[in-house]
Amino acid sequence: MLSRILFLALAIITGFVAHAQRAYKGDLSTHTASEKVWVDSVFQSMNLDRQIGQLIMLRAHSDLGADHIAHVKAEIKKYHVGGLCFFQGTPEKQLQLTNEYQRLADLPMMVSMDAEWGLGMRLPQQTISFPKQLALGAIRNNQLIYDMGAEIAREMHRLGVNVSFSPVLDVNNNPDNPVINTRSFGEDRYNVTMKGYQYMRGLQENGVLASAKHFPGHGDTGSDSHYSLPVIAHDRARLDSLELYPFQALIRYGIGSIMAAHLQIPALDNRLNRPSSLSKPIVYDLLRQEMGFTGLVFTDGLEMKGVTNHYGNGEVEAEAIAAGSDILLLPESTPDAISAIKRYMEEGKISAADIERKVRRILLSKYRLGLTKANFPSADNLRGELNSPEAYALKQTLFENAMTLVRDSEGLVPIKTLDRGKVVVVHLGPNAPTAFSRRVDDYTKATHLNASYQVSKADRQRIVDGVNAEDKVVVALYSDGSRFLEKVPIGPEALGLLRALDAKAELIITVFGNPYSLSALDGFGTVLMAYSRDDSAQDAAAQGLFGANKISGRLPITASPSAAFNAGLETAANFRMGYAEPEAVGIDGNKLAAKVNVLAQEALRKKATPGMVVLVARNGKIVYEKGFGYHTYNKNRAVHPSDIYDLASLTKVTATTLCIMKLVDEGKLNLDVPISNYLPGLEGTAVEFLTLRPILAHRAGLRSWIPFYVETLNAQGKASSQYYRNQRTGDFVVPVTEKMFMHKVYLDSIWQKLYTNELPNQGQYRYSDLGFYIAAKLVDQVSGLTVDEFAARNFYRPMGLETLTYHPLRKFNKSRIPPTENDNYFRNQRIQGTVHDMGAAMLGGVSGHAGLFGSARDVATVFQMLLQEGNYGGRQYLRPETVRLFTNRYSGETRRGLGFDMKQLNENRKMNLSPFSSERAFGHLGFTGIAAWADPVEDLVFVVLSNRTYPNMNNNLFGRLDTRLRLHSACYESILKGKSFEVGAYGFSKEP
Repeated sequence: MLSRILFLALAIITGFVAHAQRAYKGDLSTHTASEKVWVDSVFQSMNLDRQIGQLIMLRAHSDLGADHIAHVKAEIKKYHVGGLCFFQGTPEKQLQLTNEYQRLADLPMMVSMDAEWGLGMRLPQQTISFPKQLALGAIRNNQLIYDMGAEIAREMHRLGVNVSFSPVLDVNNNPDNPVINTRSFGEDRYNVTMKGYQYMRGLQENGVLASAKHFPGHGDTGSDSHYSLPVIAHDRARLDSLELYPFQALIRYGIGSIMAAHLQIPALDNRLNRPSSLSKPIVYDLLRQEMGFTGLVFTDGLEMKGVTNHYGNGEVEAEAIAAGSDILLLPESTPDAISAIKRYMEEGKISAADIERKVRRILLSKYRLGLTKANFPSADNLRGELNSPEAYALKQTLFENAMTLVRDSEGLVPIKTLDRGKVVVVHLGPNAPTAFSRRVDDYTKATHLNASYQVSKADRQRIVDGVNAEDKVVVALYSDGSRFLEKVPIGPEALGLLRALDAKAELIITVFGNPYSLSALDGFGTVLMAYSRDDSAQDAAAQGLFGANKISGRLPITASPSAAFNAGLETAANFRMGYAEPEAVGIDGNKLAAKVNVLAQEALRKKATPGMVVLVARNGKIVYEKGFGYHTYNKNRAVHPSDIYDLASLTKVTATTLCIMKLVDEGKLNLDVPISNYLPGLEGTAVEFLTLRPILAHRAGLRSWIPFYVETLNAQGKASSQYYRNQRTGDFVVPVTEKMFMHKVYLDSIWQKLYTNELPNQGQYRYSDLGFYIAAKLVDQVSGLTVDEFAARNFYRPMGLETLTYHPLRKFNKSRIPPTENDNYFRNQRIQGTVHDMGAAMLGGVSGHAGLFGSARDVATVFQMLLQEGNYGGRQYLRPETVRLFTNRYSGETRRGLGFDMKQLNENRKMNLSPFSSERAFGHLGFTGIAAWADPVEDLVFVVLSNRTYPNMNNNLFGRLDTRLRLHSACYESILKGKSFEVGAYGFSKEP
């Protein structure tokens, strides 16, 4: 008790306040005046037992039950141990036990973990696992390694941990290494050194003690020191040039601690069965004296057979202290260790001065870690704060940067064309669906085939028969799931299948596992190394293959002559829509999700719409995509993000305007010549001299709409049998709905009424559907294709936009399409899968102003293509100058571009989109509860799809609540501070 009171008093006297983010200084040979006062005072309060206790770091679990916990508590109280090393369990229980154990300690303990790839190394089910170091070795941007170290430090502080046994500095030049392997940055000493340095900086500059391991180098071993004593037989010159190189470099740059491995190295200590951890020539003479290390030396775990096979209880620990180590990690028996150390002191093998130097180093290290005063982190929201969105975003970024295109002799990556042949994905190992297959399906409707590595002849034939010569075949080779080695068991059967596929079609092999497995694949021309079967690696591989992300990794090892160190081709991102965590593109994901949820639930609760889909993308990455509610108020089918909605007037820009832009690009249409130059039969009509430019800007003087259907109703207000039948028969061939067909002669009546209608709004702005009837007719006449086929052939099919279509029931099950109305005024049936707009329905479902259906994702992709000035997936669909022409305001207009709606600049008129958007934002609204906006300034795409017209289109609550505008504003309000591309550029702040 006296020592505890003295310790607390000293903490107050020194005025030191623990800060988790305080940078850790690794050199313990010098100290400040305040550090010296504290270390001197605490040391002088300690008797020998307490001093020796500081040298011990106990094993601790949070999943071993009451007996284990009682044992740890007893050892803390009895032996005054200096530290704990946590292993398996749960973060909540670990934090609880850490706080309990710290309360028992006279002096706050160091708390350590093996966290080479983050907390997930020991807590894999509950916390994030970053890529293993071998995957990190492929990354060219070393700043990302620093960022990972900093993030791991943040998570460790949150869990009450202050020592990380990382980075691994072993240079792995033995493919058969059973214990290091994927834990190393690779075979190149410079790459290992630079990556290790950045990892160390990330940890120590954020207040966590880093520990370089496994000194003097465990990379060229064929056995595991957990079970035996590996022998490193190289001479001193080789050791200096390779194994020792990274350690010497990090010593120079301030590594705070080093872990001594259990290795036999005759060139450094030729005593038989003498582990390096117990060798004074290695730990003291080489590490301390020759290499000049001034930080802490930890032993590797002293329970390991590499050391215990040759020394008894207590002797191991005493020998380690005599050899020069400071902290004994995981002694088999604490009392035996203490007894042996005291015996060695009595025998003169260890001096009191030796113990004092070690304890003073430990105390100085504790001071710098903020352990002058115990810290008890709260358990509130622990899991959420450990697994933050920012951490997931960083993990995804790391995997994206690690992807390595080992070779690509035929130039197959990235996959560019999606409208010739099909994509076939063959999965060896886990069956689809996997994270890889799901992300591939976001880009194309792929065929997925499953098989084991022991592919039978029947399975091989089945798979090969499912492939055509024009297809693209991607074979996914998944690891066996082992957490450390991630072996990919490529045998003769699998190779036979690969050769058969390679002979028949274009073949891309993607490896989700250990890169040493590449030695089996030398005969194949295109190989992507993804390093792990982790879901994030699978996602990154799919996005890389389809060009959403560039591929830039380099092999960190040599697997074979065709897969040598530093191999890797760089691909450019081909501007295809990608997927990311919101934080990766500067958006607060939690804030965005919370705001969208509140607004969506308000609309559902007030019955403004039965359901909706909301999508947000930034920087070409979809970061939010969620369905809310149901297809109908009966709640029989929940909304899914991939559901297909009637896009209503969004058709004007996602179909008709695109087609007009293409024809302008090709020089086939002139916006400023009369439309009668293209459309025969307009002579003498009201529209004869109209030109496309004012038509597209709603400045042509046309009426807003004409209710063509009214004249086809009988005296009872029902569809007249003169014009309609309930099945296709004779001349009743125009499909209005599935069960309603119009006489084809009435098509002429529609066009006659439209062409001869007077122009009551000449010289004025008047939003009009009628101009887009005409625009679609122009597309038909000039191109020779109907607007639906022209759009599909030139945009939807090559872009892989499967759901963008007219007549969706010809391709999709009705259950995927929310209904738009129970029509009791014209069609007298539920409208589901056929266009809601009456005029478009009477034209057979295909028109320029309505009729298009699609998913939020496919709509967003069109707008992303436009943000990219007509480029998508490596193909230029529209010229940049054409995109700029149509997405800029019509002369003198405050709102309209050509076809596109834009932000209303007239403050006296109702705002049509978020006031936080830039003046350059463009898009359109749709009558059924649709909105899509793209903002070039923020590189932001926003889409909301709903069926607010169900069951009755007169329900205008969705509009009165301004749900679309407020959802759009939520996107801007969620942009993180400092991450706005043009903050305040338009007289407002985009920050919350």
